[in-house]
Amino acid sequence: MIEIILIIALTILVIALGIIAFTRGRRTGGTVLLDEAAVNDLLAAVGNNSDRGRIQEIAASVSNILKKHLSCEKIIFLRYYRSNLEVNYYSGIKSLNKDRLRIRLKQELLDSLKSFNRVTPVGKLGKLLSDDYLKQLRAMELKYFFPVFLRDRLYGVYLIKTDLPPENPSLNLLATTLAFNLSTAYHIGLQEQKITRYENKINSLEKKKAATVADNKTGDEILKFLKIRKCRQLIPELLKMLKKDCNFSKLGFYVKSGSQDPPLFTVSWNMGKGIDRIIEDNYDLIVKKMKADAPVDLKGGPGLDESLKESLENLNGKSVNYMMSIPWANRRKAVLAWSSRGRGPNNVLERIDKFKREALPLVENISRFEKAEELSYTDGLTGMYNYRYFKKRINEELKRAKRYEHHLALLIFDIDDLKYVNDKYGHQAGDELIKSFGRTLQESVRENDVLSRYGGDEFCLLMPETNRDETRLFMGRIERRISSDKSSIEWSNQRLDYTVSIGGAVYPEDADSDSDLVHSADMALLKAKEDGRNCARIYDPAFDRKA
Repeated sequence: MIEIILIIALTILVIALGIIAFTRGRRTGGTVLLDEAAVNDLLAAVGNNSDRGRIQEIAASVSNILKKHLSCEKIIFLRYYRSNLEVNYYSGIKSLNKDRLRIRLKQELLDSLKSFNRVTPVGKLGKLLSDDYLKQLRAMELKYFFPVFLRDRLYGVYLIKTDLPPENPSLNLLATTLAFNLSTAYHIGLQEQKITRYENKINSLEKKKAATVADNKTGDEILKFLKIRKCRQLIPELLKMLKKDCNFSKLGFYVKSGSQDPPLFTVSWNMGKGIDRIIEDNYDLIVKKMKADAPVDLKGGPGLDESLKESLENLNGKSVNYMMSIPWANRRKAVLAWSSRGRGPNNVLERIDKFKREALPLVENISRFEKAEELSYTDGLTGMYNYRYFKKRINEELKRAKRYEHHLALLIFDIDDLKYVNDKYGHQAGDELIKSFGRTLQESVRENDVLSRYGGDEFCLLMPETNRDETRLFMGRIERRISSDKSSIEWSNQRLDYTVSIGGAVYPEDADSDSDLVHSADMALLKAKEDGRNCARIYDPAFDRKA
């Protein structure tokens, strides 16, 4: 699974290279550093090796491409492992003493690495590395380095030899893309490893037959849930197991859902909306006043705080007998409320404790995995979804459209003459323009639409249940909005206006597969460019290019 994730990360790198080669056209000294051959080489490397799942072969192929197309003749990757930086991979070096290149990562060195986000001469770390270490690097002609971070977490450091200057834009863009995607893949991989360790733990529990059937039941049941990768799917299944094990006639579970709407995540059986509403309205007071892991008898037993009695007095009349606050994932507290057939709180407390021991680590690992996955779907510049997420969703939405016989529209937006802005005002101005247009699109789409940054100066929008007429109307609204005063940015005391070309296509009239839908929208976009830009075109078969 970890290798598959790393392959996905390398595939994202292919996309970045494609963007560089075909939309940016970065040049140094009149020579294109990343051309079509570079992209084709990397596509072939990933394609040939991904089926076999051999990350080592892919890494070697990437190394060869870096050497061929970016003059990286020597490469060493120092992986961060147990407070050390140690050699994990190297290329172009005949003999290497890995032990001599191991570094104890002190806080001062870590803080210094955090300040570098691009290809940098090794000499910048001179005061933090020993003379012997610097001598080794000079002997191997390793002039430059760049760190691999995800937020504040270090995954490793690349050391490279190249004849290109460190300020070369193509070299820096490739290094940044590689660092981001590898760090994301490592982060997801770590969560997968934790889930695997937990799965092994459960398997070992299964082999150790406990004294009673009841003791075995929880571990056996949880084994069925290890393939679930969404907390909102996993938690109801775990609670269903608890309900059955404790013979609850009613069960309610309430916990903060973080940044999601609604603010509380609720799972309940036979509780009724009235009971759920009372507990949800008093959730903050309950977790504040109720002692954790101490069940309370709502009939007025000991442990019920006076400030809660009035708020919860209506619950007992609705046959909810007991309530307790329990620790939950991500340092949150959850509320359990239940009624049981002839069982007091002491009879079920041991079973709830066992449930927490078995279920909580699994929920926490899935939660971390979801966060890492969400990060891998996010475009760093705009905060919108990225190309990888778009590819996932277009496949899902097209399957749904076919199943229910609905339409699915795809629009591709291209900012006109962005290269001119980059060349005249700098790439920071271009980035601000991209973010400005991204905000305009976000303010214009529906809640169920899927908006992503396709790459470079392009955005794409999936519009479920939208036919050709509705697509034309939306394209017209976007055109009018872009023509207004809002489609400009202020830069260096100047107003920079911009225009956008739009291409659209609709399933099933224009395509029957996700790749054909993208092709049709792309052909419509090219037609809009040919017709003078700053316009929108919806696909027509006449737009197709002849081979």
